[in-house]
Amino acid sequence: MQFLRNRPLVITIIVVIILLVVMVITAGENNMSGAESFAGSLFAPVQRALYSATDAIGDFFDRMFASTDLQTENLELKAEIAELKAQLADYNEIKAENERLSKLLNFDASSLNLEFVTARVIGSNAPGHWFNIFLLDVGLADGIKVDMPVVNGDGLVGRVVDVGATWCRVMAIIDTSSGVSGIVERTRDYGILTGTAGTDADEALLVMGNLPLDADLIPGDTVITSGLAGIFPKGIAIGEVTEVRPSTDGMRNEAVVTPWVDFKHLEEVMVITNQLIDVEKALQ
Repeated sequence: MQFLRNRPLVITIIVVIILLVVMVITAGENNMSGAESFAGSLFAPVQRALYSATDAIGDFFDRMFASTDLQTENLELKAEIAELKAQLADYNEIKAENERLSKLLNFDASSLNLEFVTARVIGSNAPGHWFNIFLLDVGLADGIKVDMPVVNGDGLVGRVVDVGATWCRVMAIIDTSSGVSGIVERTRDYGILTGTAGTDADEALLVMGNLPLDADLIPGDTVITSGLAGIFPKGIAIGEVTEVRPSTDGMRNEAVVTPWVDFKHLEEVMVITNQLIDVEKALQ
């Protein structure tokens, strides 16, 4: 009777018996032993919790590695885009250079019986944005001499005024110290062209002076080199007359000439290397 009075122990024994009966029945239906069934029933909640935790950890690492892969792919794509942009910039630069070099071929050196050396502009030692005094990457080693003419595909650029071993300095026709003997192609009037770059003028123009009062110049007339003075060969294009006006002394006319060469954007030019004629010595 003392056994019946110990109620917790009695309840525990009854629960154990019931569980054993359930195990036996379950084992018979599922071909599992009672112990296995009991253990399965006992650990099922724990197993489900472990599976849930494992799935959560797996999902976390999947997301983490997937994010890392996306970041890596994004960096690779950015690097590829940067490389393509650099290649495109190189292509555009090469294309622009080819166009400029092709334009140089517009200068008909063969018809004028001229020889030349192609050169690049490597610097300017004149203030402002005009290329009125600039440097080229050719010099004595390339056969360059002082007073050799410089041209590009648009026409006359200037002349060499100083030479080093691998460089030379050029004075453009727009410089105020420059002087070019020119001729108006239509009227055959001669004049001396001087530049305005370096003054307060907004544009780098040429003023053609020493024109006779009866010179029949009109805007649109073409001016070319006259071939006088032995520096610039005859027939090189200089520019176009844009204005005709009396000179300051009123004794002659002068013409404002806009050069055809773009003196803001010089990059490649040609130096004419034919032997120059010493006109003063030849006239003696």
